[in-house]
Amino acid sequence: MITPDLITRSSRHTLSLSILKDGQVVVKAPLKMPREAIDKFVYEKQNWIREKLAIIEQNRQKYDEILSYKKFLLFGNQYSLKLADVKKIETSSDQMVILMPKTTPEDKILTRLKSWYKKQAKIILTERLEYICSKIKLVPASMRISDSKGRWGACNSKGSISFNFRIIMLEPAIIDYVIVHELCHLVEMNHSKKFWALVNTFLPSANACKARIKEFGFLLSLF
Repeated sequence: MITPDLITRSSRHTLSLSILKDGQVVVKAPLKMPREAIDKFVYEKQNWIREKLAIIEQNRQKYDEILSYKKFLLFGNQYSLKLADVKKIETSSDQMVILMPKTTPEDKILTRLKSWYKKQAKIILTERLEYICSKIKLVPASMRISDSKGRWGACNSKGSISFNFRIIMLEPAIIDYVIVHELCHLVEMNHSKKFWALVNTFLPSANACKARIKEFGFLLSLF
């Protein structure tokens, strides 16, 4: 039997089960609920847990070179990293290579690459956001780039939205999905049926993108 890696208790009234992107099995339980009841709940979810863990393991194998920083994602494509005679980080789409100045110290490579991703995300997402806003007529109060380890985007009650810089690692269609998703929160600050109906109105491929993005949760732990 698969047992929980972590049990957190609070004043909640129900049990919930989640699988983190690193494969940890987490249970949230009421303060006074007996351990026997928790174990029974987890036992009944064994098949579901195994299915989720199998998907995580498949992704680990599929994206092993990404997880080990041997290759890097950009717009859904895998790029190799090469130290070259360039003055700043550049990309070669023909060769699927990210070129970095050969003078970069080895212990600074990932740090500089992360900074480059953030700068590119600011440029790319600003342009894409403006385009989508012009199409669907929803405009945020402001936009910023975040380094969240837990979400792709967010929208607060003041109408400000944020996007994880790692979003530019995803396929263009999924990037648009995240942008539309957050813009729709300007109208519906929840995930109700009305919210999803609005998302699908603006982006008919939303359901496919919603399913697809789950495969890339591991990217949130990179850098």
